[in-house]
Amino acid sequence: MFNVPFLQAHTRRFGCALIVCALGSAGAHAAYYSTGTTAASLSSVANGPNDQTNHGATVPGGSAASSAVLSSSGNRVIEGGAQSTARAEPGGVHVVADANVRLNNPDYNLNLAVAASSTAHASFSDTLIISAPGLAAGTAALLTYRVSVSGDLGIQGSNSWNGGWNASSYWSFTATLGSSSTFRSLLHDWTPGSDPRLLGDGRFGNLDITVPVILGTVLPFSLGGNASASVSLGSTPYEPSSGQFAAFSNLGNTIGWGGIVMLTTAEGAPTSTYSALGDSGFDYRQAYVSAVPEPAPAVLLASGLLALLAWRRR
Repeated sequence: MFNVPFLQAHTRRFGCALIVCALGSAGAHAAYYSTGTTAASLSSVANGPNDQTNHGATVPGGSAASSAVLSSSGNRVIEGGAQSTARAEPGGVHVVADANVRLNNPDYNLNLAVAASSTAHASFSDTLIISAPGLAAGTAALLTYRVSVSGDLGIQGSNSWNGGWNASSYWSFTATLGSSSTFRSLLHDWTPGSDPRLLGDGRFGNLDITVPVILGTVLPFSLGGNASASVSLGSTPYEPSSGQFAAFSNLGNTIGWGGIVMLTTAEGAPTSTYSALGDSGFDYRQAYVSAVPEPAPAVLLASGLLALLAWRRR
């Protein structure tokens, strides 16, 4: 089994930043964003490793992006590319991570290796107050809200590869309302001698979550998402090899607040009339809708491969 510990040594953990934005028309409201990305690629030949690591810096609006590309030319090909993006908005976060590598080793006397990895993180934090006519502040209630997860997760590879490899893609989200948190994750893993496998309890689609709340009190809310992708290839002497692998974790189509499904008293009596306005100005009775379209996973993967080709022609 081939692994790349030197990639971990050259890839520092991504940093995060907080941004405070003024939203709404009735006064200043605070919304908190945190985003961070990394992209790294690394090749190793007999004369030592070459690496490139980039960290995306958060910009106003709660977004970050980074990319890294390594390339070689001639009969011996060592190419690696990675890119990641992260964006946070009131009610929704977007995270995308892609990694791809290509290796051709025509020599019989060299150990060659190439690896690429990327990570993305985004989160949004807010506070809200839920009030219902006829129910006093301090009344215990049960709230069912929805989180909508839309995206794709995958690994692609060469069937003819003779050397070692490993590849993985991963996503997770954490939603916290009041004192209750929900975590979901999914790992797509592929290692030598095995078939690609899915691990975890995450799934795409809608997830309804029921939590206890106290009406008329300030409730903290946060939504965070993570995505990562990594691939590596290695060849051994006397086994000429050629192949390429790619991994992607695309939740650019949103981990988002899906609206309030139901509000009842602690005894189970439904309440149809209520308000749920966030300090950011976001109306939590409604589902989040992204104002910015996101590219499909195939487009992102193709753009990464095109970046490799463009770099190689320089």
